[in-house]
Amino acid sequence: MSNVYMLKDIKDRGGSKGAGHQLGSAYEEDVEKKLYSAFRSKAEINDLSEGLLTKISEYSEREEEFQRISTDVKNKISRLNAVNTRLRTRLTSKQISHNELEAKCSAEIKLLKSSIKSLKGEATLAQKASFLDKVKIISLEAKIDELEAELENLKQEWIDSPPRASQDSNIVRGLLEEPPQINSSEIDSLRLELGQVKENLNSKKHEIECIEKGIKATDTIYKQELDRLSSLQLNLIEENSHLRGLVLKKDNEAVPEGSAEHVPPITSDAKEKESEQVLKEPQLSTLNPPPSQIFSVGGAEAKSLLATTSTIAGSLMMPMIIYSILTLLLIAIIWIVVGKKL
Repeated sequence: MSNVYMLKDIKDRGGSKGAGHQLGSAYEEDVEKKLYSAFRSKAEINDLSEGLLTKISEYSEREEEFQRISTDVKNKISRLNAVNTRLRTRLTSKQISHNELEAKCSAEIKLLKSSIKSLKGEATLAQKASFLDKVKIISLEAKIDELEAELENLKQEWIDSPPRASQDSNIVRGLLEEPPQINSSEIDSLRLELGQVKENLNSKKHEIECIEKGIKATDTIYKQELDRLSSLQLNLIEENSHLRGLVLKKDNEAVPEGSAEHVPPITSDAKEKESEQVLKEPQLSTLNPPPSQIFSVGGAEAKSLLATTSTIAGSLMMPMIIYSILTLLLIAIIWIVVGKKL
């Protein structure tokens, strides 16, 4: 700010120059102090503004980092949802194929059970027929012995009795000659019939032995298959419980404990109750777990579940093939035996 001079001071510079200069100097000092304080305040304001700008830039960087992290999390969630959907689709298809395979196995088992019952019935009938044949053989043997004894008695009477007359001797000779012819032919026919009955008895015995062996083999294979299916069932239950625990653990990590979607972890008592409940059900029903027990998991767990399902499907095909071969073998043996009889 420039100094202010009065007209009096201009006209008379010499006398009043010192006082006016002193007044201007005080004012200038005051102005300088104010300017200095103003500059200092401005410097402080500049420092504060720089600090604020620095904090704003830090906050901006943090916000960008947070947005980047949130974007990554959203991408991961979308990828996990896609994997979850894909795994559910695969498990659903496997479930459908598993249901079809279970229905086929159930039908095969029912057919084999009916075949076993029919074979047991045929074996019982064959045993009854063999018993009747034995009775018939015994009666025929008794009749043959009786006829042979009668023939020996007639011969002994002819030898012991003396000849009375030619007519009597001729009559007696005729009587003695005729019975041996009749008895010998009857004996031959009885012996032939006895041989046929013995052959039939031997063939029926062989047939009974074959049927019994087939029934024993079928029962053994059936029991072994049931035991194997039970062990596979227990393994599948344990693996399903393990996978469910992993999925619930992942879900609980993603969901807070206080929320409504939080699921408590599975305890050992719950696992034991579940295994006992499943063991009380039919043998093959537990191989098909309900959809509520199928959970989507990561790559390794899903691959292990799919591998277990494919292993069960492959292992169930071999017993069916063996059962079919045994059934065809038994039918062929029965057909051959019946053909020999005819």
